[in-house]
Parts: sequence; structure tokens; C-alpha cells
Amino acid sequence: VTECISDGETGKVVGVKALDRISGKDFEVYAKKVIFAGGPFTDGLRELELTAAPTGSSISGKDDNNNNNNTELQKAVHGASGSHIVLPGYYAPNHMGLLDYNTSDGRFLFFLPWQGSVIVGTTDKKCEAETLPYPPEDEIQWMLKECEKYLSHNLKVRRSDVLSAWRGWRPLAADPNAPPGGQVSRDHVISTNPDTGVTFIAGGKWTTWREMAQDVLDKVLSENNEYATEDHDNSKGKSKSSPIPKCNTLHLSLHGGKGWSESLPVQVIQKYGIEQTVAEHLVRTYGGRVWEVVELCRPTGKRWPRHGILLSQHFPYIEAEVRFACREYACTIEDILSRRTRLAFLNRDAAEEVIPRVADIMAEELGWSRKTKAEQIRAAREYLASYGGRIPHEDDLEVRLLTHEDAMDVFRDIDTDGSGFLDQQEIKDMATRLGRPLSEEQLKSLFDTMDKDRNGRIDVEEFIDWYNDGAETIFKGGLQRKMTVGGEKWLTTRKKGGGGSFLG
Repeated sequence: VTECISDGETGKVVGVKALDRISGKDFEVYAKKVIFAGGPFTDGLRELELTAAPTGSSISGKDDNNNNNNTELQKAVHGASGSHIVLPGYYAPNHMGLLDYNTSDGRFLFFLPWQGSVIVGTTDKKCEAETLPYPPEDEIQWMLKECEKYLSHNLKVRRSDVLSAWRGWRPLAADPNAPPGGQVSRDHVISTNPDTGVTFIAGGKWTTWREMAQDVLDKVLSENNEYATEDHDNSKGKSKSSPIPKCNTLHLSLHGGKGWSESLPVQVIQKYGIEQTVAEHLVRTYGGRVWEVVELCRPTGKRWPRHGILLSQHFPYIEAEVRFACREYACTIEDILSRRTRLAFLNRDAAEEVIPRVADIMAEELGWSRKTKAEQIRAAREYLASYGGRIPHEDDLEVRLLTHEDAMDVFRDIDTDGSGFLDQQEIKDMATRLGRPLSEEQLKSLFDTMDKDRNGRIDVEEFIDWYNDGAETIFKGGLQRKMTVGGEKWLTTRKKGGGGSFLG
């Protein structure tokens, strides 16, 4: 939405101008009533009313002589961000989670099984909303530290266990048209601007979206007499008004509700030879419309499963879902990875790996040119880069603190003789393997900095203290970028097949 359209006589908003971000074309939409439901971005939409409101009104920003009166829009929404991390599913039972309402700093934290993984959240920080889900590294670190309290002492959560991480915004709402002193609410707020006639709804949660829709529609219908109809009573020769209609969401099934049954996954398996977890996922996602999806399945070329080619191993998403989504108005790879499936939220690396195949299918379905396909791939990769994952973002390395389990992984790889201590030769060898060889003078200076008790050897605690002291060195930078504490997968030369991997 780029602009509000107002009636020249009444000053009421009667529509909006919008931009199609795919085609780049502008278009107009007219309606009897305009409702803004922009979540944490609601105030940005409301600012468009400033130019559409009647001159001299409390919201227009201009007086009766068309001069600026510096009136500012009273904010209705105050954003609060919450970060989440996703860990491997083995950290929690399939059907059991927990809620800690008294963490180390007083916030609450949930630890729940989700889509075969474990989701942990959430932080709570008041800030302006952003469109990308970039999660601050210090919040990821805090959640990892809190998680360790819930697990056995011999089980440590490593930074490299973070499969995906993201941040969302809760819109904490207050009614700007209410009397002074109104409270900010975590429930939803509905308010109508008397000058423009625009109604907005803000606040609430994902889990209350249907109730929110019902409440805002009931309010709009009750405030407009035009929605009431007149019936003529022939027996008495009088007209009477019928009741103002109500939102009927409670009497409507969601898409897929029709045709759903508990035995539907079995029917899908028996007819199409689809793997059980995939069939259960498809029925859970599409309900009775699952038949429209599986009709698009192509043979796997295997004896079993016969249909349902996976997009990514270990996840139940199949190629037919991409084709179905394209016929349901999906236009971007980003949409497929984050909303039509949940792959970006579950595992950032897995989502990045499937980009080329998703692009191929979408290009086939939507007739993309090579240029469009390349642009889509670039945009999808930029979008996924805003998620957290196993490796901290480069800009966050300075807040990366080494956990005990990470420290032991790094320490053991440097300690090639397995003595439990590091000597100068082992530090020198590691620096060479990192591609950052040290001169004798640099080696002595680095070793002396680590060796706090001056006994000629470095134990684990000395190594951790050195790493977390905040001072930057070439050697530390190499560790950060080449190992799980800040870089890509790297295998030692003394162990093969993952035994010495900092990610294994």
C-alpha cells in the first residue's frame, strides 16, 4: 500500500493505491470500509492517513489554511522482538516440552518439540520492527546458556547445534483514539479514526488470528448502518430493519476442512505409495485438498516410496508442493521456503541447498526467463542470510563466547598428542593448518598470553579465558572463521570421516 484514496466531499478513505512488487505496476482498490491489519507495521499504514485526512482535522497535519501544524501521528503500536532458535529433535521427547517462567534474568523460555526439531524461545526486547528476521547473536547465546539448565550434565548444547534462528515482532498495542492513560496491551486493540473512517486492528498473537478477524468485522458491521437491510412486512404494511450481520467465521471450515478424516493419510499411502511421514505431513498441511497435491506427484523411480520426491532429505516436503504452491499464487522462492513450507525456519542450511531445485520447478511452472530465475535465486539467498544458523554472522563474532562443549572440541583438535595440555609446537601446527603461520616471536608472545600460570603448558580453562578475553589476534580470528565458533566445516588431518570435525 502506497497511498490512501479519500472522498473529495466527505474526506473519508474509500480505497488505497498499491504497488505490485512482482510486476512493478501500480493499481487501485476501492472498498466501503478500509481496515489496516499491519501487525507491528500498522503505524506505517496509519501514516498514510495523514495525506488523506480532511484539512484541519486532528490527523491531517495541516490547518484550515493548508499550513503544516506539525501534528504527529500518535503511535498505536510499540514493537517487541522475540528471537527463537531451532535445535535437533533429540533434545526433547516428541510429545513433551517445558516452560521456564523464571529464567536467569526473569524472562520466560519455552523448550518444545516442533516439526521433528526442538524450538526454543523467546527473548523480549522493545525495538522498532524490521522486515527481515535477523536474530542478534547475544540473544542466541543467552538461549543456549539457559537450555543447558534443562539437560543432563553430560549433555551440552553446542553453538553448532543451532539449525536455524530468527526474530519476530509482537505488536504491543494501545488505542490512540481512547482517553489519555490507556494501557499498552498484549491483546488486540481495534480503533476507528473518526476523521478518515479507517479502522485498524493491532496486537494479539498468531494463535488468536481468527478471533481478531471476527472482532474487527463485527465492529465495522455494527458501526455502519448501510449493512443493515430493510424487509417489507406485507401483513402489517410496514418495513423493518433486519439485524446487522455478524462475522460468520465460526461457521466456516478452513480450506481443506472438507474431505478431511483421521484415516486420510492411510488412503493417500494406499493409492499413491507415498512414505508415511510425508503422507501425514501432507494431510496435516492441506487437509482434504491433499488429493490436489498428490495428483502433481511424479514417480520416484524406486520400488518404495513410489511417489513423492523429497526436496530435502530428513524433511517431509516434496516437489509436488512447490508445483501446487505456484498454482496457489506463490511467486517467489522465499515464499516457498518460509511460508508454503517451514524449511527456512527449521534448517537454514537445508533451505539453502534446495534453492536451485525449487528455482527449476518454479521456472517450469511460471515460465521464468533465465534472468528472472537468477534474480529469484539471488533474492532467496539474501533472504536466508538473514536467518541465524550453525555459524554466527561475521558481524556477530565479537559477541561469540566459547561454550564449554565448543571449547573441548577446539581444544582436542589442537591437542594432537592427547595430553590434555597445549604446548608451543601444537599452537604453531594449528596456526599453519589455519593458513596463518606464526613467526617464533609471534608464537612466543601468543603462548605467553595464554599461559597465565607460566608453567609452560596451557590447560582448557586457560584456553577459554584467552578466547573470551575480547582481545583480537590473528590466531583467534582463524579459529573463529574456520571452526564452529565462526566459520565453515573444517576437518583435521589427523582424523578422517568426521571424527575430528568441529561440526561432528
